[in-house]
Amino acid sequence: MTPDYDKQTNPRWPNWLDNPTQRARTVARMYRAHLRAARPDLCDQADETASQFGETWMLEREEPIDPDRELTTAEAAALVNVPPQRIREWACLNRRDDPNRKVLPRFGKRGRETLYLAGQVLEAAALVRRHNTGR
Repeated sequence: MTPDYDKQTNPRWPNWLDNPTQRARTVARMYRAHLRAARPDLCDQADETASQFGETWMLEREEPIDPDRELTTAEAAALVNVPPQRIREWACLNRRDDPNRKVLPRFGKRGRETLYLAGQVLEAAALVRRHNTGR
């Protein structure tokens, strides 16, 4: 058996833009959700162990997200668990339903950093996800 982990793209995967790490994290989150439902105590124990090693990407965000919060490219990428390059791609990509609008509009600049609004980042991620699962 040869796992598909190392393939840069996987045509069977719902979001074809996801890289191997993102696919692995999505699968890990699925397993974590099932473990949380079946044995919350074991899930907490596993979360604590991972956190001790500095791995917190799988933990749920408890803080509410202000849709008007200005985010840098790196912060926007972290919010929706994609690489920063994906945020830049969305900012250059025209929407299919309205070619005059970008998938993710740029909000402004802070020094050399491009800024995006958190609400628009979440909307762009949902739009891309809907597009990719609908193909």
